[in-house]
Amino acid sequence: MSKKGLSVAIVVLIVLIAGVLWLNNDITQKQNEGIGGTISKNLVELSDDNPTFDHWGQNFPDYLDMYTKVEKEVPFSTEFGGNLAYSKLIRYPQLTVLWAGYPFSIDANEERGHFWIQVDQMDTARNNKDFLNSHGFAAFAGQPTACMNCHSGWSPWLLENVAKGDWVAFNSTKYWTMIKNVPAVNGIVENSPEHSGPHGGKRMGVTCADCHNPDDMSLRLSRQAAIDSLVMRGYEKDPVQGIKASREEMRSLVCAQCHVEYYFKPTGEKVKVMGESIANDTSKKWYNGTQKTYDEFDSWRDGNSPTEIEADGIVLLFPWAEWKKGQPFRIEMFDDYYDKIRDKFPSDWTHKLSGAPMIKIQHPETELYSGGVHAANGVSCADCHMPYIRKGAKKLSQHNVTSPLADINSACKTCHTQSEEYLKGQIADIQNSVAYDLRTAEYGIVSLITDIKKLRDALGEKPEYQSEGKADVKKINLALNEVLELHRKAQIRADFVGAENSTGFHNPREASRMLLQAIDMARTGQSKLVEIASANGIANFKTSNLGFEDIQKLNPGEIRYKVDLNGKKAGDRYYEHDNVNGNPPAASLEHDKNIKPYNYQIIDKK
Repeated sequence: MSKKGLSVAIVVLIVLIAGVLWLNNDITQKQNEGIGGTISKNLVELSDDNPTFDHWGQNFPDYLDMYTKVEKEVPFSTEFGGNLAYSKLIRYPQLTVLWAGYPFSIDANEERGHFWIQVDQMDTARNNKDFLNSHGFAAFAGQPTACMNCHSGWSPWLLENVAKGDWVAFNSTKYWTMIKNVPAVNGIVENSPEHSGPHGGKRMGVTCADCHNPDDMSLRLSRQAAIDSLVMRGYEKDPVQGIKASREEMRSLVCAQCHVEYYFKPTGEKVKVMGESIANDTSKKWYNGTQKTYDEFDSWRDGNSPTEIEADGIVLLFPWAEWKKGQPFRIEMFDDYYDKIRDKFPSDWTHKLSGAPMIKIQHPETELYSGGVHAANGVSCADCHMPYIRKGAKKLSQHNVTSPLADINSACKTCHTQSEEYLKGQIADIQNSVAYDLRTAEYGIVSLITDIKKLRDALGEKPEYQSEGKADVKKINLALNEVLELHRKAQIRADFVGAENSTGFHNPREASRMLLQAIDMARTGQSKLVEIASANGIANFKTSNLGFEDIQKLNPGEIRYKVDLNGKKAGDRYYEHDNVNGNPPAASLEHDKNIKPYNYQIIDKK
């Protein structure tokens, strides 16, 4: 072969090799796109030793981009949700009365989503002992690590490596003590600003590992409270995915790890937990002059170090014993459950104004959804909140977990054939209807609380309700017992729908049913107050009927310091960033004004 022919052959061979390599790379890339954008030549090993989304996201960059989008996007607000973190207490001032005596009456903001949940949990005034103590919550001694279960993707690692697998010890440790033990990974420097940040650090919220097995990315439950509570309902444990369930069930059950009602069950025993040596440093005091028992900071500093102490044992649990597997949830199941355990867990708090033993309901989306039409038709949480989308040749599950209203075409129209505008109208109609019921119930309960306080004061002036010349709380509570029970159970129902993040959409029939109960209980309670007043010779006792304008007078405004505290001056705004705890959109307040009483000429027109 001539030199020229050899050269041509070599060129042809190089072209063929290049073509084969390109084709192979293209096929590999298309295959990778089909599973979500894995970049095969840059794979990292996934394990629970590094649960951070920055690490796992190297294998799934498209999913990482979707999940972290909320960090930089402009917050948006829907009429009853969104991720704009305005003050709920400003939008719904009735909550300051409904939660009187509980830290939520000081600080409650619209949620910002999974990325922010640990940031917001560490920043909230409800986790600030000095601030709460200075605002009248003298008994507040700090949140337990039990609160971290849903807020931090580091929780399973901390349970295994810091609490050494001791579930009771993990939950019973102080929140600010446990958070100090989050390791530095991904090249982060120990106790640096990045180590205190949301990208793999101490303020990291939900992460891939919370819902996915590192071995094959299959769905799993990683939270012990969810596993224990589902077993309580009749599920079986599974060593790999937590409980035995189909993949379709798992697409909702992974959400049920946190989107539930819960409480901290006392074990009745002391448990050894990690403490802090600051408790022995007499120079370290809380604002009120008492000895610090922990440092309200996320790192070990100034010689503070871990110690071993004893604490009252608690475990995180969902109140599901009355709610059996395969049943739709009914609010009466909570009544029955909490009544049965009242000797061990009488209440979350005693209402400051009424004196009733109260239960605070948290985000019970799982319970409400269970009896709705979507659940009945096999629609999972992920189908609506994480719908499949297309990105080029890729079919991806949307990991910017948000309201279906953000993408009705993907979230709703895979099943519904109606137009996007029609579907939006249906959603709005359902939510407006439930919102009317909710406002009616809330205003009715605030009216009841106002009247209970009025009668308590009147009874306290009577000698038969006094001891040593002062009002006897026990005697008054006994006289008002039936009314206090009505307050407790009415508020459980209103709080349930208010805390559940769909404004009833997940199951409008059940939401309306329990709200009608709440209204009936509130009005019945007022009738009984009239009877009690009459029986005790208190003449002309009139009941209240507060409306929107009355409720607006309760507006607390943005959270501010009452005293000079930790470098802040009295009157300073509590939150450093204006995008948290600000005013709700003016349009939202105008909408609320027209909900109760229902102004159909404006609401229906919108």
